Amino acid sequence: MANESGNPLAPRTRPPYYAGTPIEFAGYVDDFDRAICAMEFSLDDGASWTAYPTAAVDKSRGVNWRFVYTPETPGRYLLKVRPVTEDGEPSALVAGFAFEALPAGGTYGDARIRAVGGSFRDARIFRSRELSNLTGEEAAFLSGALGIATIYDLRTAAEVAAHPEPYIVGMRTVALEPSTEHRRKDSDKRLIAGVIERYGEPEERMGANYRRYVREYPLVGQALRSMAAEGRPALIHCVNGKDRTGVLCATLLRATGADEDAIMEDYLRVNADHADLIAEEAAHLDGGMTDHERAILLSFLEARPAYLRAYFDEIDRLYGSFAAYLREGLHLTPEATESLRALVA
Repeated sequence: MANESGNPLAPRTRPPYYAGTPIEFAGYVDDFDRAICAMEFSLDDGASWTAYPTAAVDKSRGVNWRFVYTPETPGRYLLKVRPVTEDGEPSALVAGFAFEALPAGGTYGDARIRAVGGSFRDARIFRSRELSNLTGEEAAFLSGALGIATIYDLRTAAEVAAHPEPYIVGMRTVALEPSTEHRRKDSDKRLIAGVIERYGEPEERMGANYRRYVREYPLVGQALRSMAAEGRPALIHCVNGKDRTGVLCATLLRATGADEDAIMEDYLRVNADHADLIAEEAAHLDGGMTDHERAILLSFLEARPAYLRAYFDEIDRLYGSFAAYLREGLHLTPEATESLRALVA
């Protein structure tokens, strides 16, 4: 059984394939001395078959067939196809095609890879957690399905040393260490009972951190200028994919015209996407904490609207407007901004 070009069964729709999106399969079959009255299709490894009558029955000719299937959920599928001859018997000729339907939205893999400001189908900028435990399947998803050309690693040198970035064939990693950040290597040891209250009230320290991003994080402008110059799919990540990654992605979205609600929604999605990881880390750290200490801890582990507002408020305070920040703080030209807009459109 072959398609019209003589090749084995294959879809006309080009990969990658996504849940909720139709996939068109087509082929040609000829059972030689018997006419074909129907084509049967199976998606459960032949346990059940669905028949579709052919347009005409002619012993002297084979049948060009077409089948459209929309996978409802992400996962691996096997489509089997066989003809039914004029006597009503299934033919021994069976062709198969294995394919994977990827999530159109949500996240992918343990690295929690997701699109920025869109879905996997149409986005070209993506974000994630750190990639130190990236599986071969996730690496193939990045390089193949998403076509990632560059990874922007926003971690400090100490963080990179603790969990090195994997090498993925066909991609380059741009390390953008926050050069003015002087974060203690043992800072997590201060997120414990009896010590954590030194950070002040819940949200107080994180709000200050986000305001500091405006003054001390040249990586925001470096990353955006690089993405604009390349104009190719890119992945952004830090350690947890929440604060540094969140600020950079929020800046990108605002620079390219996204409205305030959409920017905040994209930023806060990390809480739902990483809910299990947040709960796990909280359980690990909150031993013996009071309710007040636990509230401070959660303010470090979660993305909060107040943090992103603090970042944009600091931009207005220092530069007068976001447009001035793009020009004077990030050194983005109008041409660079247009290039970025094309990446998130």
